[in-house]
Amino acid sequence: MILSTSDAVCIARDPASLEAEWSELARRRAYPTVFLTPDWIRVARRYDRRRQITLGVGDRGIAALARDTDGTISFAGGELTDYQDIVAAPEDVRTVAGAVAEWIAAERTNRVRFEFVPEEGATVDAMAPVLESAGYEVSVERLVTAPRMELAHSFDDYVQGLGKKERHELRRKLRRLETGRRVAFRFAEEAERGAVMDRFVALHNRSRGDKAEFMTGETERFFRDVADTLAARGWLRMGVLNVDGEDAAVLFGLAYEGTLALYNAAYDPNLASLSVGIACAAYAIRAAIAEGLRTYDFLRGDEPYKYDLGGTDHWLLRLEASRP
Repeated sequence: MILSTSDAVCIARDPASLEAEWSELARRRAYPTVFLTPDWIRVARRYDRRRQITLGVGDRGIAALARDTDGTISFAGGELTDYQDIVAAPEDVRTVAGAVAEWIAAERTNRVRFEFVPEEGATVDAMAPVLESAGYEVSVERLVTAPRMELAHSFDDYVQGLGKKERHELRRKLRRLETGRRVAFRFAEEAERGAVMDRFVALHNRSRGDKAEFMTGETERFFRDVADTLAARGWLRMGVLNVDGEDAAVLFGLAYEGTLALYNAAYDPNLASLSVGIACAAYAIRAAIAEGLRTYDFLRGDEPYKYDLGGTDHWLLRLEASRP
């Protein structure tokens, strides 16, 4: 059931009733991403204690929002959702974004904080002037990059397309790992998913530094829930690098509408000198090319290995607005 709040924007009491339309709109985005599907948001919302709001803008778009205890409006999904945005076809983004901004202003919302919004989209450009005209003080800034690259037709072409230094380093690392060792990479089959998830968590728990503190009990439950949900849709790709009979690295990947996104990875720190983490990512690129995928997305963060493997920057923005 949808409760009308204006001619253009409606609050969905039962977001599940919008899932078919939502899924189609997510697929039609200029750059489709699994993070804006109802499947992902449904899982993310289980771990978000904020009040959840789903807006429908006619049949043109959907905005999954969350309201904090202080009234601040943000996109739904939380910190573990790499891309956050409205969901609309390219030709409707400005209309939908503007309508959502008008709804926010009509609600007398005191503060807005939209983060991880793709710069290449029109959402922020459409929202900012609407909020400003409604009396908000608005600031927009680049928040973080999400490097990605278009995939070549073959792995050899991909390697050849890297810069001279990066090409040499990748070949050297793969050759060193493969010399005198049995090395194999696979995307895990569904029957072994549970065991591979266990290994993924165990490798995280072996990690050092900040990575060692990442895999809390709640984070583990989130990953398992995401894996269950995306596997049912055929979107999960858990890449496993096996070295001499032992799974040395596990990559948690998301395959959606022609893109393989590297969401997370863990590797045996005792094999760090063999660059098993970078090797696992490179083998996943090879597997993605073989599968016919078109894009490899390294997601949020400017870690050097992403550029070494060919990623180029795509910026994510933060829009903040408040009433003076």
